[in-house]
Amino acid sequence: MEAVFSDRLGKRVCAVQGDIDLYSAPELHRTWLAHVAKPQPAPFIIDMSGAAYLDSSGIGVLVHILADAKKRNIPFCLCGVRGMAEKLLKLARMDSILPIERDLDAAITRTGR
Repeated sequence: MEAVFSDRLGKRVCAVQGDIDLYSAPELHRTWLAHVAKPQPAPFIIDMSGAAYLDSSGIGVLVHILADAKKRNIPFCLCGVRGMAEKLLKLARMDSILPIERDLDAAITRTGR
């Protein structure tokens, strides 16, 4: 997995490329921890349009990030979930728990502030 970061309209966007699995999920978690270590962290969006694969470890990290974001009152959203990742999230019914938008513009709107 590779993560490319950008700032857009006051939001921190983490664009994921590749697999979010047992091996790369800890890296995504470290990315989140580095973000929240900053003073006044911005809303955080994970753009999964480039994610090729997602497994249960990846889902676990996404749920953990969501829980931590809620605890810290930091707006969080996923966007661009497609293909196998979308199917897996729907099958596990995580699409009803995780905040997911169709594209980056919708995620930016959802994360407000």
